[in-house]
Amino acid sequence: MDKEEKKGGSGGEAPGQKLERSEPAAIALRMEDLTVWVVERVAKMPREHKFTVGDRLIETCLEVTSGLVEASFVRDKLALLAAASRALTRARVLARVARRLRLFSDAQAEYFADQSLEVGRMLGGWTRSVRAR
Repeated sequence: MDKEEKKGGSGGEAPGQKLERSEPAAIALRMEDLTVWVVERVAKMPREHKFTVGDRLIETCLEVTSGLVEASFVRDKLALLAAASRALTRARVLARVARRLRLFSDAQAEYFADQSLEVGRMLGGWTRSVRAR
């Protein structure tokens, strides 16, 4: 029996590892969805803010998404998760600035806040689980 057969499961996961491996994928996909949502909103911003606040917000959301994806493939995750957490905080600040400049409606600002809060919770849980190992 080779190593893959010993692990079990169709994707090479051990029977108890499926949830653990789906967590990183879930958080990365949720952040990817939020990033797409942000890109769509920024495309509608006035030109004077699209290339300052808008581009900065997109870049920061992409940084979070990239960090989460990369962390799911490397052994030493803590530094990447910490960097993603800091970038998520920067994205929240930029979204608040966008709201104050009336680039986001109240509903849009609330949606971003809710989604980024959920990503933050998931990121915190992932970080705690990595530290516990």
